[in-house]
Amino acid sequence: MIDILLISSSTERAPQIAARLEASGVAFRLRTVHGTAKQLRVHAAAIRSADLLIVDDAELTPRELGGVEEALSQTPHLHCMLVTPTPSTSLLMAAMRVGVRHVLSWPLDANDIADALAHISSKKNAGVRRDGRVVSFTSCKGGSGTTLIAVNLAYTLAALRDKRVLLIDLNQQFADASLLVADKPPPATLADLCAQIDRLDVALFEACVMHVHANLDVLAGAGDPVKSGDLRAAHLERLLTLVREQYDAVLIDVGQNINPLAIHALDHSDSICMVVRQNMLYLHAGRRMLDIFKELGYPASKLKLIVNQFDKNARVTLAMLEATFGVKVAHQLPRDEKQASEALDHGVPLVTSAKGSALTHSIALLADMLWPRPAEAAKSVLGRLFASRSRTPNEANVANVAPQLKAGH
Repeated sequence: MIDILLISSSTERAPQIAARLEASGVAFRLRTVHGTAKQLRVHAAAIRSADLLIVDDAELTPRELGGVEEALSQTPHLHCMLVTPTPSTSLLMAAMRVGVRHVLSWPLDANDIADALAHISSKKNAGVRRDGRVVSFTSCKGGSGTTLIAVNLAYTLAALRDKRVLLIDLNQQFADASLLVADKPPPATLADLCAQIDRLDVALFEACVMHVHANLDVLAGAGDPVKSGDLRAAHLERLLTLVREQYDAVLIDVGQNINPLAIHALDHSDSICMVVRQNMLYLHAGRRMLDIFKELGYPASKLKLIVNQFDKNARVTLAMLEATFGVKVAHQLPRDEKQASEALDHGVPLVTSAKGSALTHSIALLADMLWPRPAEAAKSVLGRLFASRSRTPNEANVANVAPQLKAGH
């Protein structure tokens, strides 16, 4: 729940803003006082106890943001939202300079305020201990292999680490993660679920996900750009709150788009894996994406740079990537097109089709990096991957229950 202080210069707009807040679906407590941006210092004590300060001032100008800047500097956890008719470019730039992220025009758009509240709520809850660890996978360009990595990492965690895993396909353009784990259509998509968000509970969620392994569920993407446009951060807020209590690991395939929905997923993530390849096209785009992450306030410890299809002879070296991006490579996956293609052609995950391959081993090491094993773990990943030819009954069962991966994806 977030504590909101609304300072409004209008007795007519204040209740309308309160109604928009109520319709957002985000839990909050609201205090409302009459005033303008020039009078913020009068309410300093109330501002210090708030998570969100909303300043509704029809006459707001850049010169009147001094009180906002002072409030933000004195209260590090405070977020601020400005509401004013048709904000000018100069006001938007001035607001950004003093640290205001949300500037909304009047009349308020219900989706804009819901997205803003969902983002602020996730920021407040970022330090709360949860059972499920959320890791998002994103890329600055298509063709990086992000979805293939996320799918096989999810299966590795489920089959070899005995974790209860959920893979959410948030890719709003392609949404093909479900095609890599099943030869049948999903019972429902993320868009279908969000259309019934008011009814969301464990039973509804269970009816919407694909059960592809005893420990692995997949929530399919919308697969339709029009339907994807209806998804809201507030929807994702409720969904992630539910699934963190149901799963040990939640993997989100974000895709390439950085929009309010993707940002909310990244805000909620314990780690963000940016997948790149060794070519010049990734250098500029990857640098820009990392700049955006920095602007969003993500600490360096949250970001993991993953190099896919590593080639020691490539013109773009790991050193070049690190120098350009300003971060160290956290993990690299070897180029192994033969094993990857065969796994897809035979319709099985890498962990079963290429159990002893370098690529499978590297995905298992990525699982250990993101979900560290306890010190007393009885058997290492290496022991499982490079076991003798004789398999235990449990290992045989893992191979037998492998989902059919649809060829050509």
